Amino acid sequence: MDPISFEKAQDIHFSLNLPELKIIQKSIYKAFGEILVEDIFCKKSLPAFDNSAMDGYALRLSDLKKDIKIKGRILAGENALGLEILDGECMKVMTGAMIPKGTEVVVPFENVQLKNDEYIEVLGDFKSNANIRFKGEEKSIGEILAKKGDRLTHGLIGLIASQGINNVEVYQKVKIAVYSSGDEIIEPGENAQEHQIYNINAVSIIALLHSYGYDAQYLGVLKDDSDMLQKAIQTFHQHDIVITSGGASVGEADFFEKALKKCGADIKYHGINIKPGKAIMLGTLKQTFICSLPGNPLSAIINLNTMILPMIQRLSGANRFYPKPIFAKLKNPIRVKNGRVNMILGRYSNGEFEAYKGGKYGSNAISTIEECDSIAIIGEKVSEIQEELKILPYVMEFSDTMLDIINE
Repeated sequence: MDPISFEKAQDIHFSLNLPELKIIQKSIYKAFGEILVEDIFCKKSLPAFDNSAMDGYALRLSDLKKDIKIKGRILAGENALGLEILDGECMKVMTGAMIPKGTEVVVPFENVQLKNDEYIEVLGDFKSNANIRFKGEEKSIGEILAKKGDRLTHGLIGLIASQGINNVEVYQKVKIAVYSSGDEIIEPGENAQEHQIYNINAVSIIALLHSYGYDAQYLGVLKDDSDMLQKAIQTFHQHDIVITSGGASVGEADFFEKALKKCGADIKYHGINIKPGKAIMLGTLKQTFICSLPGNPLSAIINLNTMILPMIQRLSGANRFYPKPIFAKLKNPIRVKNGRVNMILGRYSNGEFEAYKGGKYGSNAISTIEECDSIAIIGEKVSEIQEELKILPYVMEFSDTMLDIINE
């Protein structure tokens, strides 16, 4: 199977759907990172009543140049629905407190002078409605507060709680299994011989998935044995998504694709015309999606960030899943070999992107991932970029529309 283009791989990823996402109820105290099933509308205006934006005195605008009698005090949380100020009267109000009927302005404490503890004189001029927050000025009844597919942030959860909602319907998180593959892999904590390498990929993949709130489990190393692979593959149906690393390149010891096909998997593609990370494979087995990443740690993490995470966002029911780039000026020109999409790691600071080591590093580099914070994707027709380009931060934001993330 010939490698496909980066754009074609994206099209395939964004055409996939889970047959049916399960719906569960979650307390808003435990709903952070979950994805909403339905729109949530404003049923209680924000603010719910006219209130003071300052500690001060509520009064009529026509009384600004007079001595004004203090009628009383209203604290935050007190019911002031029956209270009213008349001409020549004011009431002391605290921040967030209801304002009495007739209020046209709230004057902060520091802008008044007390007279015999019974009257105030206003110092300075104030406009009508100054320091007053009106009912519904933030959100009015009927407005959408949160949309179907929104991932719940602390801000959205607070907004939902403002409506008195304590439970929300969310999509059950997709179940993700993570494997490494290869006889040379051993686990951290074991003693590695000269020819063995520690399981960097699975640890990094799990950590990255957990940082986005995904339910990902590490299930071990798939050995280079056809029969053992087929037995493991027959358990894949227990998960929505299976991610492996290694075993996707074309070589004598790479059994994974053959084993998948023997078990009835539909291979969507095997290889993308990119560097690093060409050896990536995507398939489906019944209702399970199988992503096989390259064995080189750098390639695996780049592919996970640029290709697989957006796909998982979509499969999870999120309404924002396309990578959202930012624009940066180039600190130094980038030169690459054209004819493929080049993924260049670097650092972004003060509006500038600097390619790591000028883009000259190996796909097996481990420390590069930690030393960089963003990725530039260079189109296959481009051999040099000198001024400005689009980059993807590692901590990715997502957009609800498809954005062009390739620098042409």
